Amino acid sequence: MIRTISIQIFLVLLSLSHLGADAGVLVPSGRTQPDAAALSLDEMAIGITIDNGDARINVRQIYGSHVAEVLEGAYSFTLSTRALVSDFAVWDGVTRIPGVILERRRAEEIYTNLKWQAIDPGLLQQGERDETDARRSSSFTAKVVPIPPFGTKRVELEYHEQVPVTDLQSVLTIALRPEAFAAQTARQFTINLDLASHHPLKDFQQVGQMYPLQFSERGANRIRASFSGRNIPLSEDFAIHWTLNSAQAGKLEVLAHRAEESTGYFQAQALLAPVEPDAEPRTVVVLFDTSLSMQWEKLERGFQALETTLHSLRPADKFNLIIFNTNPVQFSPDLVNGELTTVEKALEFVRKSRLRGGTNLQAALEAGLKQCTEGAYLVLITDGGATSGPVAGHNLAAWYSSRWRTVKPRTYVFGSGDDANLPLLKMLAAHDGYLEWVRATEPADFKVKAFVNKIGRRPVANLNLSAQPSANISMVYPLEPVWFPSSMPTWIGQYRQPGSATFSAGGMTATVNLPANAPQHPQLPRTWAKARVDALLEAIDRNGEDKTMIDEVIRLARKFKFVTPYTTFLAAPRSLLRPRLIRPGDPVLRVRTDASIESVVALFPFGLVKPLRYLESEDVWQTRFLAPADLADGAHTVRLILRDKSNRVFRENKTFIICSKPPIVRVTLDKARYRPGETVHMRVRASSSTRTITARLYGAMPAYLRWDSSAASNTGQLVVPAHLPAGRYSLTISAEDIAHNIGTGEVKLEVLP
Repeated sequence: MIRTISIQIFLVLLSLSHLGADAGVLVPSGRTQPDAAALSLDEMAIGITIDNGDARINVRQIYGSHVAEVLEGAYSFTLSTRALVSDFAVWDGVTRIPGVILERRRAEEIYTNLKWQAIDPGLLQQGERDETDARRSSSFTAKVVPIPPFGTKRVELEYHEQVPVTDLQSVLTIALRPEAFAAQTARQFTINLDLASHHPLKDFQQVGQMYPLQFSERGANRIRASFSGRNIPLSEDFAIHWTLNSAQAGKLEVLAHRAEESTGYFQAQALLAPVEPDAEPRTVVVLFDTSLSMQWEKLERGFQALETTLHSLRPADKFNLIIFNTNPVQFSPDLVNGELTTVEKALEFVRKSRLRGGTNLQAALEAGLKQCTEGAYLVLITDGGATSGPVAGHNLAAWYSSRWRTVKPRTYVFGSGDDANLPLLKMLAAHDGYLEWVRATEPADFKVKAFVNKIGRRPVANLNLSAQPSANISMVYPLEPVWFPSSMPTWIGQYRQPGSATFSAGGMTATVNLPANAPQHPQLPRTWAKARVDALLEAIDRNGEDKTMIDEVIRLARKFKFVTPYTTFLAAPRSLLRPRLIRPGDPVLRVRTDASIESVVALFPFGLVKPLRYLESEDVWQTRFLAPADLADGAHTVRLILRDKSNRVFRENKTFIICSKPPIVRVTLDKARYRPGETVHMRVRASSSTRTITARLYGAMPAYLRWDSSAASNTGQLVVPAHLPAGRYSLTISAEDIAHNIGTGEVKLEVLP
């Protein structure tokens, strides 16, 4: 039978299917979790090659079917903010079917035509709706079919990620433990790591103990290691951390790549020396978004940034806090001192507030600017989704530029969420500031700390790269908009002819021979192409779409093979990659269908029958529903009846999850009495559905606990503030599950004088 309907549900109450992992999770259709009884992860191999800040991650997964029927699977993976998908393929038996980069709209046309011909094509793209949505998306879902009875399905993924240097340190994380799904078990699991750096390394270490590396080389400029095991539960992320030796700071290094008789590419980078933080008192005005769009994971990461920012204040600092949604509300009429008691009151002010209304970003910025003086830090924590006042990004940015000139605060922006309006946030942060962005599901600890540490530290000014002879060098782009001390500025560019060249930046100079043939560092052409595309996309954000620019984006993406908002992977003839975005939270059922559908009706398992209303502006069908209070926890099926313009009827079944019981939390401390400055070691047991666990103590930075397989519990540590007065305090543990139910546990501890 010809399949004529393509359905994409992307917002279902408490659905689990929206979250994956970098390495990928394959869930059999009709199930809400990976099911090893039907589809097991027989083999998984991860290859990590890091070449002077560019990490190339190759993932190969082979799944085995254990049932006598043809299976479909939803393959999910998410990427970090700096990652770039450069390859994706599946195998049909012994045939590898790679994704081919095509212009986005053309790929969608081909996809639709093949689908109507009963050919099941595959489509892998950023975003769900259009190019604008693509700029805010880093999650992908692909439909993998067919998985033959008692056969295997092989999936391959490659992506590149720029690993930044902050305070001389770098961290690379491969997310293996899914945020919502139960952990997979790999029958055979291998990791191979090859790290090369021109700048000497020190203090290389692996974070976690689940996949202990065996080192074959551990030198100052090269790390080679591997892990291999059988029946390995993927219950912990793989992460590595290293520090660059500051003794080599101030030295400019140049890498090059060139195939014969083609354009050459170079990368210049320099490690900046550490500088002591400014001891002068700071003025910090924090704008914290409490609109409805900030619910769930975005709010968690935003509040983590807020809490860490306020706890970093010193008594001599001045600050104010403004929460905003439709209207801004100030914690204090005027600036206040950054004393501990005032900081705790400000945090309590936020905790007692409620998410509500839309987002009037202009009103919030106006209120913040009124509190600022020149040199103050205006810290904005938001997803940037303006819904009232000026909502167009370029209009809001132009207004802020005009208003900013009156006081010129340093605008530091912390973006939260997969759908954060990054083009707008970048334009705001361009006002003598800095931007950090955290996805809704990625661990935020390192980025939050790096962001807060920059408040009070000035970027390195007037740091530009020049080269001689200049006529031989072109199209040079910095990989970051600003750099701070102890970071590594990096530029990427082209050279026309081989020969000697002298590069200079900030008083650093390097004379190198640009080679005629250099196969080393093959990632440089794609790195340059991405930098060029990023510059074009920023120009499009500022000035609107321009056909010449869009054509160049498409040309570069096709030539160097990577996904952009205007290009996508298309794999044919089978449906290998069909993206779907599903988010939990609001009791809303939203369905995307073919244009031929004229009505959609939902039949809920508790007897409710509701027609869906078509929202033309969003191209979706939608209805709200309330599950009965006595509906049992677990998976439930909703049946969809669809009717097209020819009066043909189609039926689809979809699943949602009910989870009503909050997690049960049990807390164990290493002792009951502590002195100021001591570390509290915690072990917490919580229900299996628990997603995040946070510990809070009055006056202390919050601690985020992680699962420790060796301790068979969640573990973490928290430092008792050195200035905390003696007395008895409550240590509160909050656990949130996948349905956003929150359970708490509390233990008393005594702080000795």
